[in-house]
Amino acid sequence: MRLICTIKDKEHENPYEFSYFLSSEGIENECEEVSSDGGYACRIWVYEEDDFNKALELYKDYQQNPDDPRYRAHSLKADRLQKGKFSPKTLVEEKQDIKPPRRFLSTAPYGPVSILILIAVFALFILSQIQHGVRSAPKIPGVIQAPVLAPLEKTLIYDYPYYFVLRDQLLNEYTEQDLEEQKSPSRKTVGLIQQMQRTPVWIGFYDRFLMHLQQPDIPLIYHGPLFEKIRQGQVWRLLTPILLHIDLLHIFFNVLWFILLGNQIEFRLGWWRYLLLIVITSIFSNTGQYLMGGPFFMGLSGVVVGMAAFIWARQQLAPWEGYLLHRFTLVFLGIFVLGMFLLQMILFVMQIVGALRWTIGIANTAHLVGALVGYLLGRLRFFAIRPKISK
Repeated sequence: MRLICTIKDKEHENPYEFSYFLSSEGIENECEEVSSDGGYACRIWVYEEDDFNKALELYKDYQQNPDDPRYRAHSLKADRLQKGKFSPKTLVEEKQDIKPPRRFLSTAPYGPVSILILIAVFALFILSQIQHGVRSAPKIPGVIQAPVLAPLEKTLIYDYPYYFVLRDQLLNEYTEQDLEEQKSPSRKTVGLIQQMQRTPVWIGFYDRFLMHLQQPDIPLIYHGPLFEKIRQGQVWRLLTPILLHIDLLHIFFNVLWFILLGNQIEFRLGWWRYLLLIVITSIFSNTGQYLMGGPFFMGLSGVVVGMAAFIWARQQLAPWEGYLLHRFTLVFLGIFVLGMFLLQMILFVMQIVGALRWTIGIANTAHLVGALVGYLLGRLRFFAIRPKISK
């Protein structure tokens, strides 16, 4: 996607008129309104690299004589669009060869990678909800609190340490009803608890550091196994946490941002470089979150923040590539990520002094690492748009 022109003086040049003229010439384009010096201007972007030179020449001709009858033929459509009286349906009826430039939530066509990821996200969410029972485990003294996962989630989450396999066996043996009725645990239940107490488990540097500050006799250095399932060959876990989501609100916001940001990246990079971008960002953001907060995290948000940072880097290096991300959107995402991080730090201090026993379930490390990785990848020439070579 390439920027052809920015039209500020609408009295002499009609951006919509020129946009429809380009469409009539078979050049797919988009007319974007932006704020400029307290007013509004319009940027006209051309989708295909092969059309850039032709569109640029046509704009030079249009600048010299905007009143030429061949442009005037499209002025009625432009006037109706600006006044809100022109619908895509009317456009199709009047001229079949002009395609509406906008698509649902996206300025670019849906690519195969984006479609497959969206299908996987929704399919896995539905399947996990079908498999789910309770999410919260009863509080058993001496047992680490962690959510109860569906079988599908246990297979796809970053890691599922042996400690929690024992925990699941314990919950089947000693139920929440047994706890409420204060039944004496069986010999098997006692044996499971004792085995769990001898089983090392990685719960994240955050909780380990917190416990060390609260109880200095707990060592800060962890000598137990890390990456238990991955070291057993289950390498898909490096990526698959991004496909899992907790609830409808979680999946709604992540998918919304994924469509807004991901489609335009895939449209410009092609499917395999786009997929590589997602894989690299996923591995680093997921691993960072695992090391900081343990294995119980899900969601696309680390990748989404990485995409925003990637687009920001490309806008700085090569604004002509046409990535559409308003600076206020970046500011919003930045405030959200940093705000959640600062809130986490405040809660951390409150936990140290004993004024609080819970924390927020937001993968702040995944967001921060994803943003850093996305920005660094965006600075690489490898991810620059490569012009198509006509044969």
